[in-house]
Amino acid sequence: MRKAWLLAWAGLFIFSLPAFGQKAPECVKNGIKYGVVSGAFRGEWWNYQERAMSYIDGECYAPALDDITKAIELRQKLVKKDCDQRRARTYGMHFVDYFGHRERGVALYRLGRIDEAEQELEASLACVESSKAQYYLDLIRKNKIESGNLDKNPPELQVSEPVNKSFTNQSTVKISGKAWDDSLVKEIWVGSDAVVIPISQKEISFSEPKELNPGWNNFKIRAIDITGKEKSADWSIYLDQEGPEVSIADIKPVSAAEVEVSGELEDASPIAKFVLNNKEIPLEAGRSFKARLSAAPEWKIFFKASDQAGNVTEGVINLSAEPKGAMLEKRFAVQEASLDGDFHTLGGGHSLGGGHSCPPSNTYPSYAFQNYQMPFSFQMENSGRAMAELAFTELYWNLKEKVDTYTDKEPPVIKLRGFKNETTVYFPELYLEGLVSDASNLKEVTINNKNLLGSQRKNMFFNYIVPLAPGLNRIVIRAVDVNGNVAERPIRVNRIVPVVHQLNERMVVSMLPFYQMGQVKEIGAVGYDNLLTAIVNQKRFNFVDRSKIEAIVRELRLSAEQLVDPEYTLKVGKMTQSEGMIIGYVKETPSAIEIYAQLMDVESGEVLTEKDAYKEDKSLDAVKFITRGLAIRLREDFPVVEGKVMSLDGKKVSVDLGSGQKIKPGMRLIFFTEEQMKDPESGVSLGVTTLKLGAGKVVEVRDRMSVAETVGKTETIAPEKRVITK
Repeated sequence: MRKAWLLAWAGLFIFSLPAFGQKAPECVKNGIKYGVVSGAFRGEWWNYQERAMSYIDGECYAPALDDITKAIELRQKLVKKDCDQRRARTYGMHFVDYFGHRERGVALYRLGRIDEAEQELEASLACVESSKAQYYLDLIRKNKIESGNLDKNPPELQVSEPVNKSFTNQSTVKISGKAWDDSLVKEIWVGSDAVVIPISQKEISFSEPKELNPGWNNFKIRAIDITGKEKSADWSIYLDQEGPEVSIADIKPVSAAEVEVSGELEDASPIAKFVLNNKEIPLEAGRSFKARLSAAPEWKIFFKASDQAGNVTEGVINLSAEPKGAMLEKRFAVQEASLDGDFHTLGGGHSLGGGHSCPPSNTYPSYAFQNYQMPFSFQMENSGRAMAELAFTELYWNLKEKVDTYTDKEPPVIKLRGFKNETTVYFPELYLEGLVSDASNLKEVTINNKNLLGSQRKNMFFNYIVPLAPGLNRIVIRAVDVNGNVAERPIRVNRIVPVVHQLNERMVVSMLPFYQMGQVKEIGAVGYDNLLTAIVNQKRFNFVDRSKIEAIVRELRLSAEQLVDPEYTLKVGKMTQSEGMIIGYVKETPSAIEIYAQLMDVESGEVLTEKDAYKEDKSLDAVKFITRGLAIRLREDFPVVEGKVMSLDGKKVSVDLGSGQKIKPGMRLIFFTEEQMKDPESGVSLGVTTLKLGAGKVVEVRDRMSVAETVGKTETIAPEKRVITK
């Protein structure tokens, strides 16, 4: 069984008898002899293919065409359908990759027989995908389009989302759209990132993720057709993760049940909507407002401001409590302004009426009271208390304009909505909402050294998104007023990544050193290193440490050939307790590099997915380009997706994930349930945690569903429970 899955490529493991037939033509280039095989030549189809590929590497195309044509003829006598195939049987339990039609197409192209070459390459791709066949088919199509002058116009480009010059609060967005051409679209670029396009097409849709930095992100989106004509569009997206800053400048009573509120909003994004007590308020010059509101019966002002990026700042001002959190708190028995409506009594003094207090006569200069007049009486139930509350509010505002800067030696007040100084959340980002206020103007308000204050003001309601790293995050809110008084509010947030989304729950994978093929070996190791880095950085798999793999390879004294022999590679996988192994080869010629990688199931030895990359450019930039593309294609062909349990039948579980989501037999699944976490005191949501119910392995795949068998011990798995690919 272990030999049945022996993977070999193009003559790696062919050991045969002395050569038959006439002597092959010699091919020497730069002192290197081509048209050779590993071992003796027995005249079998695989011998001819191996020698033909060697001739092609040495650019001796006529003998290559003769040999590969002979290989195709010999193989057709052995199989019912002659089709290019990976892991084709040679003799006994030996296998090689058979690419007779692809290599014949390459030789024909180099000999100028374009139409025949196109037919061979299309036949190859109809059987098995390979980057080299796609590369040469594009060369042929380009040749035909240019020679027939068929490409008249540059490609057309349409970006469907996001809108140009738009605003967002998401740190990662997808740039989606399509490009089309009168010939073929070959490349699409979003900034410096290329969309992975294996082969050119008339029309290509794309959706490329883009990481954004705070502020304007400017980049060029380009579509290039197969002849090099280009269409581009400059695109800009503004990342704003701060809610509008809301400042209250004045609150004046204008009648028994009405107040006039004025202030301003400031934000990096345009304000989308501003609401006071369920009434939308127009803004002057996009920022200032003045509105008359009915305050009774709650005597509160509810506000909500949203910007075009989707950020929202909202809160509550209690008219029976001073709203600025200034130094008067310690001299009046007043109620602290609150974002959530909770009241807290502070300070002491002499009674003003209605349960409030008045400062001693020696507290402020006499001029502070000279313009104060008791407001009109209220014709309502409990009017004495209401009159005292409104009188206090008016007195507070009149006094502050005269004594704030003169007497303020107190630090600003920092208040957060429903937030403790230490908490645990399950979100990737934290939404901080709060109020910073002071008797005199605020000079600076920062969160982790990021300044939020647009201009000096006495108070600022804010909303800010803080990205959280897994584990403990320390966040410091700091406020400084114009007199140099400083306040700091440190908070500690422990972010827990839900269990099934943690990296250590992904498929455990080892990646062996790749076999170096070809007579030229200049940058093969660089190609392997770049591919390994690209795959690891995607965080799709739970990778076994490279040093551990290399130690086992040295311990087992594995030869280069054994690195692609399942008899040995699967042994390494089991020694590292891996579920999957990535193995492959890097093949070099004087002008080209080809990289092939496959993900193999350690338990069964089956190939779960395989991809390759080919380019006739061996510069470091080219190697980085194709390895990044190869890593993306592997990830996209083996994705992390979530779904639901549909039904159960003994150990078999049906789920709503099918071939449309790239589900394959052999993929591992995790069954789980979700639980909404809330703060026990405030009831504020802390996010969603997950509980593992068990594991499974896909055994059958259909278009829109698949069937898995449970593996090991499981908890109760029921319909509507969740499932995620491992």
